[in-house]
Amino acid sequence: MSDDMKLLKSRLEKRLKEAAAENGGFIDHEAMEGTAGGLMIALYEIDHLHEPEL
Repeated sequence: MSDDMKLLKSRLEKRLKEAAAENGGFIDHEAMEGTAGGLMIALYEIDHLHEPEL
């Protein structure tokens, strides 16, 4: 993973932790529909960016 991607992932993870803190420390169903859910999807996509399609 490139340094740029590592930096982006770090920033997304920080924002996700902030979003969780805003919801009492966890991600609830409503949060999954909003910013927190989008951040989780982005982190998943970054982690699997270089995996070959099955």
